[in-house]
Amino acid sequence: MIAVCVSGARGRMGRMLVDLVQQASDLQLVAALERPGHEDLGLELAPGVLLSDELTPALAKAEVLLDFSLPAAVVDHARLAVKAGKALVTGTTGFSPEQSQFLRDAGASIPLVCAPNMSLGVHLLKRLVAQSRRALIDYDAEIFEIHHRHKADSPSGTALDLAAVLAENQDTSAPVYGRRGARASGEIGLASARGGDVVGEHQVMFLGPGEQVILTHRATTREHFCRGALAAVRFVASAPAGFFGMDEVLAED
Repeated sequence: MIAVCVSGARGRMGRMLVDLVQQASDLQLVAALERPGHEDLGLELAPGVLLSDELTPALAKAEVLLDFSLPAAVVDHARLAVKAGKALVTGTTGFSPEQSQFLRDAGASIPLVCAPNMSLGVHLLKRLVAQSRRALIDYDAEIFEIHHRHKADSPSGTALDLAAVLAENQDTSAPVYGRRGARASGEIGLASARGGDVVGEHQVMFLGPGEQVILTHRATTREHFCRGALAAVRFVASAPAGFFGMDEVLAED
């Protein structure tokens, strides 16, 4: 059994993760965390597991910290996870460049998976995008994403990840977000929309003379993100220190 602490346990993802960890035969929920002052602190989420805001005793019980809290909190938690020698998995997005670098550095001491999207479908989408970019090198590449009205970061972490895949497979400048005016040659365009309860949709468009190739991933539930997160938990539980993404977690044997 892998002992798991879920941070951000009462958020949209956290609630589902708590349920799925308890349903898994090889995982055990040993602690659950939320921010100080949260109205549910003290609530029993599993037998003997009370929602807490104290990370240090929670880490003492756990092998893996599964963290879907806010970026600043994830960084603080990573610092304590390094000190305690505990593995960390996070799917939080919206990190600053400095915060992202801190997590990469933390991977020198502990096994750490940081991925903006833990879906198997998005993992496949990235492969298809790379293949398409190489085949359609002269086509204009654009990314569009839409999420629910409460999503704080824009563009999404997944959109930025897809832009990085495009950039790796073409000679280009930095992605252009919220373009104004005409399109320059070689640009990677990013556009976002927010509204309603949309779980998430990403489109990567290759626009050429007389034809368009559009790759789309549409999420209708958060459960597939959570199942990817649990795969990451199983991965880090036996992995050496390192900074990993879903490419390593979902690598084919």
